[in-house]
Amino acid sequence: MKIIRQDSSAESRAPLQPNGIGLRGQSSLIDLVMGFFIFTLIIASVFSAVNKNEKDFSKNNEIAEIKHSSFFSLKELTETQGFPLNWEELNENDANRIGLIKRNQLDEDKLVAFSNMTYDKSKELLNLEGYDYFFILDGVDYITVGLAPASQPEYLFSTKRIVNYKGSEAEIELQVYTLWS
Repeated sequence: MKIIRQDSSAESRAPLQPNGIGLRGQSSLIDLVMGFFIFTLIIASVFSAVNKNEKDFSKNNEIAEIKHSSFFSLKELTETQGFPLNWEELNENDANRIGLIKRNQLDEDKLVAFSNMTYDKSKELLNLEGYDYFFILDGVDYITVGLAPASQPEYLFSTKRIVNYKGSEAEIELQVYTLWS
């Protein structure tokens, strides 16, 4: 039995089976699988790019927060007397803000009170909760307060200022950092 078709287009010239169905449908399954694979690859690439951008944004935001915290905390320490003004004479729980300046120079009593304060309380009063810090005074005396980074921190930002201390210039450095979690 011979089947005759009247359509003379190129597609209609495909060999026909005895039941009248052509072989052209066989490639549609392969096309479907390849299309699905390519679509999945594109979607995965888009999600990967979005995730990378989100991580970069998060990292930049974290760095900006550490910079701001470091600048603000060192400014409070070196430009204010703290609150109450005589906080160094009070119990550390009665202090609201730490400031080390008195009469335009670093006050030794305030510095001693700051260095004797518990680490957690000083972090709270410096608004550095969530970070660690290390304070260095390098001048007539060499004084450190806080925790020096024991290992390579994930983020570290260092801010420095020159202050008057005991009649001469001294450098204060405040390192604010986070450790790898």
